[in-house]
Order: sequence, then structure tokens, then C-alpha cells
Amino acid sequence: MIIFDASFLIVYLHPSPEPAKDRDNKLVSQFRERVDHLIATLNVADQVIGVPAPALAEILVRAGKGRFKYLSILSDSYRFEIIPFGMKAAIEAGELIAQIKNENKSQPWATWAKVKFDIQIASIGKAEPVTAIYSDDTDIESLGKRLKLKVIRICDLPLPPAPDPKRQAEEQARRETGLLFPEAKKDETEDGKTKDSVGLQADSAGSTGDKTGSKEAKQEEAEKPKPAEKGGLGESDSKT
Repeated sequence: MIIFDASFLIVYLHPSPEPAKDRDNKLVSQFRERVDHLIATLNVADQVIGVPAPALAEILVRAGKGRFKYLSILSDSYRFEIIPFGMKAAIEAGELIAQIKNENKSQPWATWAKVKFDIQIASIGKAEPVTAIYSDDTDIESLGKRLKLKVIRICDLPLPPAPDPKRQAEEQARRETGLLFPEAKKDETEDGKTKDSVGLQADSAGSTGDKTGSKEAKQEEAEKPKPAEKGGLGESDSKT
């Protein structure tokens, strides 16, 4: 499993996200295109994206009027999975906070009583079978090193292939309507057969499946000219 934190989700969902920066504080070129390409690659691979519950809370705070649209997109269980901050993650968070507290003894415990979102997210990554955390947050990256978790920044993502104007227009249209993941065409009926095959089956019922055939088929058969009997009319008359 891989997980996205709020910094990646905002770049993907927000219509005008803040530009991403690399580890030298320089702007990352095509930062949005990199994330879009990553999402498309994961989509093709049928890779579900884990969204820690604290990250969901973060993006909803920033969503404003787009809150319900974000929730609608992230509620697609085929593409996303909301990961709760459960007992295992809480234990990991407690140990992590204690460790950091011992290194920063001047920090009052009241500060750590309210666990920050980044500590919760990192703890979820440690508690769950996560192979990588996609985050552009330097604090998450630092916590990932402590917990020996792989953290991938936007600047680490490869550049996307040369843009396809038609595809860009489609993605922009989806972004504006909130349909980032268009629904797959439902070509199958309830019994598992495709609509086309059902149609063919229905068409063939009158000719091959039905021994009597349809009324229209009988009428067409009756109207066809019948071949003359062997010998023709003249021959049969002469024999009689």
C-alpha cells in the first residue's frame, strides 16, 4: 500500500495549488503534471491510494466550498481508501512523541498533548503495511527517516511524457467538473453478459433459438418465390 498526505492531495484536487519546491527551496517544474502523471500511472496499475484520516481532515480544512466535491472524489473506494488513526497508529505516535520529547526536553508536554497531523500520518504509515508515503512536507520526510519509511517528494517524481493536447483538455474538463476518475462504461448486464451479446442473442432467437420463428420471418418466407417442381408444368401435364 502507498499513502498520500495532504500536500499531494491538494496539488491534485485543488484548482490552483501553491507551487511545489524541492529540498533546496527551488520551484519544481511541472509540479502539477508530475502528480497527475503519478495518479494516472497508479490508476492504470489499479493501485488504491491510502488517505490517512488526519490528511483528510487537513484537505477539508483547506477545501472551502469544494469540501463536498473533495469528499465525493475521495469516497470512491475503488481508487481511495481512508485509513483511520487506530490503536496501532496511536501506539506508534506515542512512542514517537516520547522519543522527540527526550531529544527536546525544553518543549512543554502541553504541546505534545495535541498530536500534530504529521506525526499521526507518519504513525499510520508505520502501523500499516505501507511501502511509501507520498508527501511534500519536510516534517513528514524527517519523521519518515526516524521510522525508516520511504518518503517521496514531488521533486522526486519523474517528468511526465510530452503532453497530448487532447488529453490535457479532457483532464482539465474533468478537473472543472470534479470527475477526476471517469466511471468505467458499464457494458455488462446483471447476468454478466455484455449488452452487445445480449442484443445478438435476442436477434438470433427468432431464427436459430426459436423453432417456429417470428411472425415477420414466416411472412417473409411465404412471400419468397418457390422453385418449380422437377420437370416443370409442361412435363407434369403431359404425363397426366
